[in-house]
Amino acid sequence: MIKHDEGGFDRMMARLNAESKHPKPDDGKIMEFPGGEMPLVRAGEIYGRAIRYTRTYGLIEWVDEQRNYQVEWLPARQIKRVDKESWSGRPL
Repeated sequence: MIKHDEGGFDRMMARLNAESKHPKPDDGKIMEFPGGEMPLVRAGEIYGRAIRYTRTYGLIEWVDEQRNYQVEWLPARQIKRVDKESWSGRPL
């Protein structure tokens, strides 16, 4: 029997949808962090993980207060890398 990961499919679709909504389409090629090397980040009150980036934006994934998976492009100037000890997000 093949196990279906519906949550994984939903996350993939959310990522694809967010990628298509880059606020500055001429910002250069969308680069992806290698698997397992996606940095933990903070952007304001959001603690998440950076999954892709362009010259001036980062695509961040996080779980909000209602435990909903979110993905959004944020300006790079708002995104700061944090170490595991400083990260206060919900498990992704």
